[in-house]
Amino acid sequence: MRAWVSVKDLAEMPVPGIPATVQGLRIRATREGWTSRPRRGKGGGVEYCVQSLLKRLPEDARAALLAALVNDIGSPSEACGVQADGLARTGLQKAGIEVMTAGKVPAPLIQPTADWQRRCAEARMAILIEVERLAALAGVNRAVEQIVAMARDGELRPDLQELVPLANARGGKSGKRTLSRRSIFRWRADAARGVDALAPYQPEHAAPPAWAATLLKLYNAPQKRSLAAVVDDLPDYLPEGVPVPSYDAARRFLLRVSVVDRERGRNGPNALLKYKAFKRRSTEGLPPLAIVTADGHTFKADVAHPRHGKPFRPEVCTLQDVATRYVFGWSIGLAESSIVVMDAIRHGVESLGMFGVFYTDNGSGFVSEAMTAEVTGFLSRLHASPTNSMPGRAQARGKIERLQKSLWGRAAQKLPTYSARAMDNEARRKVVKLVQRDLKERGGSRLLMEWDEFRAFCAAEIAAYNNRPHRGLPRRRDEVTGTLRHLSPAEALAEARAEGWEPVTLPAEALADLWRPYEIRITSRGEVKLPWGRYFSEALVPFGGEQVRVGYDIHDGTKVWVRTMQTGQLICIAERDANVIPEQPASKVEHALRHRAKGRAKLLNDHLQEVRAELHGGRLIEHSAEQPFNARVDAVQREIEAEWSEVEEVPTAPAKASAARTIDTRETRIRRALDIEERIAAELPVSAEDRRWFSHYSTHPEFSTAKAMIEDFGEAALA
Repeated sequence: MRAWVSVKDLAEMPVPGIPATVQGLRIRATREGWTSRPRRGKGGGVEYCVQSLLKRLPEDARAALLAALVNDIGSPSEACGVQADGLARTGLQKAGIEVMTAGKVPAPLIQPTADWQRRCAEARMAILIEVERLAALAGVNRAVEQIVAMARDGELRPDLQELVPLANARGGKSGKRTLSRRSIFRWRADAARGVDALAPYQPEHAAPPAWAATLLKLYNAPQKRSLAAVVDDLPDYLPEGVPVPSYDAARRFLLRVSVVDRERGRNGPNALLKYKAFKRRSTEGLPPLAIVTADGHTFKADVAHPRHGKPFRPEVCTLQDVATRYVFGWSIGLAESSIVVMDAIRHGVESLGMFGVFYTDNGSGFVSEAMTAEVTGFLSRLHASPTNSMPGRAQARGKIERLQKSLWGRAAQKLPTYSARAMDNEARRKVVKLVQRDLKERGGSRLLMEWDEFRAFCAAEIAAYNNRPHRGLPRRRDEVTGTLRHLSPAEALAEARAEGWEPVTLPAEALADLWRPYEIRITSRGEVKLPWGRYFSEALVPFGGEQVRVGYDIHDGTKVWVRTMQTGQLICIAERDANVIPEQPASKVEHALRHRAKGRAKLLNDHLQEVRAELHGGRLIEHSAEQPFNARVDAVQREIEAEWSEVEEVPTAPAKASAARTIDTRETRIRRALDIEERIAAELPVSAEDRRWFSHYSTHPEFSTAKAMIEDFGEAALA
């Protein structure tokens, strides 16, 4: 707003009561002695003080001149005879608000609680600034009256006119409510007390209704009932005289309640964590293999069982480096166990290197004695520190939990036997029927991936994951496309190597012993005993009665490695039953298979007892000749007895066998089975008796274990 105007500017303004020409204005200015000064800028001349004009003009001319000046955006200038510092006496300057150029709103100095309060405070501030600028020329009262009149008539310039309803904080039902003299003076007084006072008051929420506590108690139940059901039952629990709320009133009340209070009770302490604040873990500056996380996962698709070919879901254990997200160790097994975990660790250390911290959940495969024992534990011999998350806090292991979905979940969806939640139920039932039909007709199914093929499939999926950009890793510019993208785990590992990081590795000799599980045993007369056999060596005799460490190969039960308890120095390699007539007991794997088969037979027998109870009703009655017995139950009994006999007894050669088989030993049975298998493969004649015997013995764990050992070590494995 300009404080000095030239006669040319006055002639262009529609001000009644003064001449409309430049020459007429100059004559009147000379006659009435208007306050003037030399005009600054190009062209020279004089310019007249607006403040002196307002004192000499009639009322209508003053209003017209003020209106023209309010809507005229010019550069700020000095008031007539008063420097700009004189404005410091105004209410805004006392409150610390700088008077700025018209049309520009200063940055808000307050932080109201809501957006509407902030917008209202900014609008009031802008209007007060215009009032103070006009007050410097015409006085506060005239300036306020002029702004109010122009706002009422809609004559303010557009940017100021739009701020009027915002400054009011309410526009009335018609939306035509504008400014008032009283409001502007109240705002000036508020600004003098402090900038925060310009924000309108927001009333606090009213006290909760009388039914609120009862509603929350019914709603915050683990059954997670709907609000409509809770409202229907609410009258039965409210005290007498308390009105029953409507569904909409109850819904509005719940929306005002914090999400934590609203979900408490409907979710347990662990599930409620997803609504609370949390902390993000940063891996910045963490070298590779400093922290490794691992987890087991049941593969969500059926594959062919490696022994009987029927569909089952294998267990997959994965090791991931936290810093680079690189998957460097993995293993698959028939079920979750510490053996699968140890094999995954073995693969990881052999393929990349040793690690520092092993971060897992509290699964049995990770917290077993074989893993965490102080002396013989697998991790202790690796010099790794086991760390476990709190039970039920899967969020703490978000990296490995996300891996299960982005790696194994995506891999399982590629197979037709996928059976997780995302699979269509109708399609899943069709696949199950096709698999069952194939197994019945052919003994195998084309829809089931074989074990070796599944291992190759897993290796390919892990390689694809390691070479796929990971959003948890830093961004780099792609050399081919030129765009920014996230690094892949393999690229992050390569970048760490380029910066000087090298993994800690072990020689092959140390690795070979590292993967043997160790147990603490007491020697007795040169022997150490494990659950599946005794082992003897003359070198153990001097250590009679002392504790030693005994290491074994889970796939080879013929020998063990015995070390001293204190230093771990190798004492000897003890042979199984080396001090007795050779009697080859099962290895640990064979021992586990036998134990599992006995358990299955017991379950079948329990099921038979249940079938008998359902058949006769009431308590189970022993079968007698006088009581009728269902033929189907009898068939089930014969099936159980046949399976039990296969588990407990090793098939032997018939009485009419040749002289070479008269001594029924493990070696003779294995050699006879191998001979029959070779003749069948060569399409040579085989007697019906040999075929029947071989069909039973070929499924026995003794033959499958021995055959695997012969493939690995040759005929010497039979000795």
